[in-house]
Amino acid sequence: MRVTNNALGLIILSLVVFHLCKVKGWSRVELFKNVINTVDPDIAPFESDTTSTPLTITLNLMGISKVDEKQHTVSGTYWMMMGWGDPRLSWDPNMYGNITSVQVRAEKIWYPTSVCIINEIGNNKCIDAKDKQLTVYNYGFVGYLTNVESVSQCKIDVTKYPFDTQVCGLAFENVNFGTEFIKFNEDYSNFLLQYLQPSEVWDITNHTFNVHDVFDSNLNKTNQIIFFYVQLDRKPNYVIISTVLPVIILSVLNLFCFVVPIESGEKMGFAMAIFLTFAVFLTIINDSMPKSSDALPYFTIYLITQLVISGLIVMLEAFVLLVHFHFAACKEELDKNGKVTVKKTLKVTGTGILSWHFPFTGNAGY
Repeated sequence: MRVTNNALGLIILSLVVFHLCKVKGWSRVELFKNVINTVDPDIAPFESDTTSTPLTITLNLMGISKVDEKQHTVSGTYWMMMGWGDPRLSWDPNMYGNITSVQVRAEKIWYPTSVCIINEIGNNKCIDAKDKQLTVYNYGFVGYLTNVESVSQCKIDVTKYPFDTQVCGLAFENVNFGTEFIKFNEDYSNFLLQYLQPSEVWDITNHTFNVHDVFDSNLNKTNQIIFFYVQLDRKPNYVIISTVLPVIILSVLNLFCFVVPIESGEKMGFAMAIFLTFAVFLTIINDSMPKSSDALPYFTIYLITQLVISGLIVMLEAFVLLVHFHFAACKEELDKNGKVTVKKTLKVTGTGILSWHFPFTGNAGY
């Protein structure tokens, strides 16, 4: 009797272990067999525009690597989470060992291929999950996490350089909205700065996102574009110390050209040195600015003004030196009455063209 009870206990224990192993080990196989593998990856979950698939985009900015004022571009790195609904991929976790999510290769299920960054100038404009892993959740939601290296177009306004502010970002659009019925869900989208690395040149003072409706007259339909904006404020300290302050000092020194005595022999050299320095600063700044006449920086206008003033000072200094050296020659002539006549002559081509005679009484040794 004791042997029979022991055998019965072993049988029951074996059945329990077998059941547990089946639930834990085979439930994932059954999930793929009954849910994941039954979906045709070529067939989208929508039927028409009225049953469009909601799509969310969560963008997490990691850093702004470069703002190119000349090319009007912004380079940035992002983590992007794109998700969409697919009711065909839903299941009851209680039937599959409490599994709430699984990793699936993108080729096994449908995923959107028409979501593109319309202001991207690189080659990878559209978000493609090919050969990547997707996360499928039990409530019929699919998520795709990827890293985005973007070089996007941005209208750069340098009018207030180096105290300028730029508003740039990314714009996502469903480029095949006539056949791919996808709608951006603004309520569940987000724009985060969790992993942001500070920039040496720019401060991010604000970030936001919104969805705009755009009407296409050719298809007579309304499309959606979701914009992610960042406000970039330039850090002006370096430019002030390295450029603005020296230019202001040179502007003050420009006034002291008239104070330098002629006898020093450095009057013209001093004026020319300041003129050339302004020209060098203007060249350096213009090399980094857009070649456009629509938005000329105030600082560039100030430099051009100082350059013109410095050029005029060089011309005035040349005239002063001309007057000094060509009117300084004095000739004394003794007239018959013993008067001294001082005759000053300006010689331009070797011939006296101007002469004044100042008669006064004096001896010949004056």
